[in-house]
Amino acid sequence: MDNQPSLLIVDDDTTTLRILSKALNGLGQIRFATAGDEALRLVRENPPDLVLLDAEMPGMSGFEVCKAIKADPHLADVPIIFITSHTEASMEEAGLALGAVDFIGKPIRPAIVHARAQAHLRLKLAMDRLSQLAQTDGLTGIANRRLFDQCIERDWSGALRNQRPFSLLLLDVDYFKRYNDCYGHVQGDQCLITIAETLRACIHRPTDMVARYGGEEFAVLLPDTAAEGALQLANRIVADVEQQAMEHRESPFGHVTVSVGVASFDHASSGWMLTGNSLQGAKAHHPLSVSELIAVTDRALYQAKDEGRNRTHFIRIEG
Repeated sequence: MDNQPSLLIVDDDTTTLRILSKALNGLGQIRFATAGDEALRLVRENPPDLVLLDAEMPGMSGFEVCKAIKADPHLADVPIIFITSHTEASMEEAGLALGAVDFIGKPIRPAIVHARAQAHLRLKLAMDRLSQLAQTDGLTGIANRRLFDQCIERDWSGALRNQRPFSLLLLDVDYFKRYNDCYGHVQGDQCLITIAETLRACIHRPTDMVARYGGEEFAVLLPDTAAEGALQLANRIVADVEQQAMEHRESPFGHVTVSVGVASFDHASSGWMLTGNSLQGAKAHHPLSVSELIAVTDRALYQAKDEGRNRTHFIRIEG
């Protein structure tokens, strides 16, 4: 059921809701709302793949609902079909100008509603698939560098704005060039796939992200995570990779290992400006850009390698 498309029908008339529900039967999971504010709540809680929206409702109109959805960057791609008894061109033009993808007039013809909804669902799911492919590393199946760059900007800014801790891990497969030279690039690719799967198994929160940073280097974004939690995860990653027991004859360890750099910004950082229970002016006082944040974590990674590899090294992000 979770893989089915999700549709939201919004109409203040229960008879229309029943007709539309019957017409859309078989296309996916269907939810209902009878008012604009209720519709917005449902869309924000769990974005649907398609919204069928009554243009005229008491209180918040369908046009206002559409405008609010399209103004949210996280919801702007949700397709909206207006359903209305007013079929004049000016109404249709107004709906399309707000970002709706289609306009269906009443009285409702179930076969037409079904066909149009099906067509827009297919297009939405195809676009979602293309977006996913554009953000996924082709070899390992985890997030790629492009998505990492987008998410770290968002998460770092959010950490400062919302007064929350933040941690970043960068890790490198030890002696990977030697591994490729010894076992070949096909086996080297399989090694990277195993590392990615191991990393993904270590992550349990939907807000955390594992990405392939480049070559044999990986990154782990940990919003809302202080130093203690980040170090625990980093040490677990080192141990779990070792437990894979992937042979590496050209490594002094005899098997594949990783080194991990850890950087955290939390209550112990000098830039954590506390006044009472709130962080005041963190964004203004904290000098680190995202590129500088990555540089700090990269420095921690190289320190781990200089200290002998197959280990972690921590640097606290200061103001």
